[in-house]
Amino acid sequence: MDVQYINPFIVAAQVVFKTMLGIDVNMGKPELKNTCVTSGDVTGIMGLAGDKKGTVAISFREQGAKYIYKTLIGDECETINQDVVDAVGEITNIISGQARKEFEKKGINLNAAIPMVIVGKQVEMNFITKLPIISLPFYFAINNGHTGEKEVIYIDFSFE
Repeated sequence: MDVQYINPFIVAAQVVFKTMLGIDVNMGKPELKNTCVTSGDVTGIMGLAGDKKGTVAISFREQGAKYIYKTLIGDECETINQDVVDAVGEITNIISGQARKEFEKKGINLNAAIPMVIVGKQVEMNFITKLPIISLPFYFAINNGHTGEKEVIYIDFSFE
């Protein structure tokens, strides 16, 4: 896959986490996925269409999803509930929107569907494109690193 389709998601994740959540994320090594399963416990998925067609999935492990909810809303949550699901859907929408702005700068027009959020580990997804899928892991510290805990989000996407 051409790097011009990867960089907008890298920029989007870094910008959204820093400006919206005050969180610095560090990207790990991109990987190719040859399976169509979710990378985390709570995953926002949206289709993209226009000059290209594709799918983007943004996955959080349970602790990361609850932390994102707490950071966005300012409230604690013990379990994955509808509020956490809504927060993951909103972050998916915002990251996708920021990535689409980056694509526009390159002259690539993309429109997005409304995100769908699924809860569960290793849930099978049907990407509208063919394998492989690019998976970008982004790591961030929970509670500003005071507890030493790290979390990861995965941005998985494919275009054709």
